[in-house]
This record gives sequence, structure tokens and C-alpha cells, in this order.
Amino acid sequence: MAKEKSAEKKKEKEKYDKTDHQWTVDILDNEFRKESDRAVVILVASLLDEALTSSLKSYLTPIASSSDEIFDGSNAPLGTFSSKINMIHRLGLISSRFCRDLHLVRKIRNSFAHNIFGCTFENGSVKSRIDELIKSAIGAKIDKKEAELPDGHKGDFIVITAENKSPT
Repeated sequence: MAKEKSAEKKKEKEKYDKTDHQWTVDILDNEFRKESDRAVVILVASLLDEALTSSLKSYLTPIASSSDEIFDGSNAPLGTFSSKINMIHRLGLISSRFCRDLHLVRKIRNSFAHNIFGCTFENGSVKSRIDELIKSAIGAKIDKKEAELPDGHKGDFIVITAENKSPT
């Protein structure tokens, strides 16, 4: 029993010791491949939104309260994905290109959130925004086949948003 737990812990540690590329491939393979189009977009946007929040909070003076009026609540100045993207860009923490790409992801997310019926990666506005992300993400290193990702714009979206994480 103790040997099994030790082996499990070793396997878990090895998972996190992998290269950044392999870790990203594993996340893509395990989490996003099997999700619906809508779930993929919402999950990716949520992860990016949380990353922006964490980055901004690490840059700002910490507060003692668990609730932060700058980020939490209906009138919070940094309560939306859009406001976080704009603020982190204006602070010089991300490039103009990355800011534009994040806004494209936000617009794709909004398409899926507001078009309840039949929104897919093959819809015209979604497709054209993903095509813009593809042009912007020249040099993405993850091979869709290696990660067993779907063909088409769904796989492209997953690869681009996973790879396009550089803040500059």
C-alpha cells in the first residue's frame, strides 16, 4: 500500500517536472479535447481572466480583506475581462499585439455566451476572429496531432490560446 502511494506521488511529481511544452500538451489533451465548443471557449477565457487578475494583483499593493473592491462587485473598475485586459496593457505588462489577441478571445467568448443556440467554431464571426489569432500567433509550437486535438478552428483556438501566453 505504501509502495503504491509512493509510486503515485512520484508519477504526480514527474507530471509537473515536464517541460512547459509537454505540460501544455497534457492539459490540452486531458481537459479541452473532450469539451464542447462552448465549454472550451468559456474555460479558456476564464483561465485567461484569472491569469490577468493574478498578474494585476501581484502588481498592486495587497489588501488585508478577502474581498477586493477593485476586482469584486458590480461596480468594480477591474471587474470585467475587458477592463483587466486594458489595464494590464496600459501598465505596460503586455504588448499591444497580446492585448488585441486577448480582446479577440473575449469577443469569441461573448459570441458563445450570447448566442445560446448553435454557436460553434465554424460560425462566421468566430471563424474570422480565430483566423486573426492564427495570423497573430505565427510560430505556435504545439502540434495538434501530438496533443490529439480536433482539426479545424476548435483545435486552432485551443493551440493558439495555450501557446499565446507570452505577456510581451
